[in-house]
Amino acid sequence: MIRKLLTTAVVLTAMTTIATAAGEVTFAYKFEPGKAQKYHLKINTDMKMMGMDAGQVADMTVTVACGSKKGDAYAMTLTFDKVDATNTIAGNVQPDPSSANMIGKTVGFTVDSHGTVTDIGPGPNFDSWQNVQQVVEPVLKNWYVYLPANAVKPGGTWKRENHRDKSAAGSEYVSSEHFKFREVRKDKGVSLAVVDEDVTTTVGGSTETPMGNYKISGNGTGKFEFHFDAAHGVIRYFSGTMNTDINMTPQAGGDPMPTSVTNRIERQLLD
Repeated sequence: MIRKLLTTAVVLTAMTTIATAAGEVTFAYKFEPGKAQKYHLKINTDMKMMGMDAGQVADMTVTVACGSKKGDAYAMTLTFDKVDATNTIAGNVQPDPSSANMIGKTVGFTVDSHGTVTDIGPGPNFDSWQNVQQVVEPVLKNWYVYLPANAVKPGGTWKRENHRDKSAAGSEYVSSEHFKFREVRKDKGVSLAVVDEDVTTTVGGSTETPMGNYKISGNGTGKFEFHFDAAHGVIRYFSGTMNTDINMTPQAGGDPMPTSVTNRIERQLLD
């Protein structure tokens, strides 16, 4: 039961640059049909619910490939090459039973130059999709950080306010994201634009779980950093932490269940 609640809580919390002579960088993704990139992704989730501590660690290697252009966007796939995940409940560590069924499976989606992801769906023979959809969809929706698709000078800012989304489980989110272009940094000879991101989120609506249906209310704050490759239009490194406090109130009646969730994420492009 607690493992299923943990999955639900994870879901609820569950993110082409051209340098000019003036030092500006144009922040927009660049996609090339037929090209693929491999990433290492690690997500560490800690949860406290009803006085009990639980956690999950997911360590993955994935391949993201661009298939074709679709109007102003691109058809993409993400393939799970390696998935290791464990759940910790009251100090007891167990392998996550869903992780083995994800290896080798593919998810399709569409993305535009700002990083907006839509049309998420399972690839062929992804038989366990219904079991992992509520976890995979938020990962994909936040894979591409929002970019303004225009030029920004170091020290400059951009934002996305009141962005609305709804999870497969039914919970609703309204988020505001504020970005600051901190500096240009060299890493292994590559010029990278370093950006700080602050996120605030309000959670509402309702959600369906194996234990019943719940009304959801809560708030979250997060701090992230990412390194944008000015030559290839790709984020090479992304990391940060999101803290969310949620009340889950049974729709059938009863006291709310206060839940605190901390998600730490780190993603790196593998050369």
